[in-house]
Amino acid sequence: MKDLRTIAVSILIAVMLSILIAPLTEVFNISREQIVLSTALNNALRSAKDRSLVYEKLRGLDAEVDEERFAEYFAEAFGAAMKAGLTSNDGGQLTFAGEQQAIQVTLEFRHEPEAWNGRQTTEVHVLAEVPYVFKTRYLRLAREAGQDVDFVMTGERMTVLSVKN
Repeated sequence: MKDLRTIAVSILIAVMLSILIAPLTEVFNISREQIVLSTALNNALRSAKDRSLVYEKLRGLDAEVDEERFAEYFAEAFGAAMKAGLTSNDGGQLTFAGEQQAIQVTLEFRHEPEAWNGRQTTEVHVLAEVPYVFKTRYLRLAREAGQDVDFVMTGERMTVLSVKN
C-alpha cells in the first residue's frame, strides 16, 4: 500500500512540474525572441541610417534621408537578421514573410530643422510587430481550442540622424 502511495505521489509531482515548467519555458522562449527582434531592429537601423543619407545635403551639414533607400537597406538587414523575406513595401509599411509568421514594420520619418542652428535633422521611428507562435504543447492546445491566447511581440526604436562638423 505504501508503494502505491509513493508511485501516485511521484506521478502527481511529475504532472504538476510539467504544468509549471511549460509556461516558464514559454516565457524564456518569448524573451529570447524579443531579444532577437530588438537586435535585428538595432542592426537594421544602424545599417540603413548611414547608407541612405543624401550626400549633396551633407555639404550644408543637413541630414536628409532618401526614404526609399532607407527602407530598402533596412529591409535587407532586418530580413537577413530575422530570416524573413520582404513581401511588400508600401510607403513605409514593410511586410516580411518569416519562417512561421508575418512581420509588420512601420517606418515613420520626421524632417525638422534644429532650433539653434537651422540644420536639417531626420527622426526615424520604427515599429515592428510579430505574432508569436507558441512552442509548448499546452499553449498550442489552448490556442487551437479557441482561447484568446495570441501574443504579439513589438519592438519600437527611434533614431535621430544629424550631421556634426
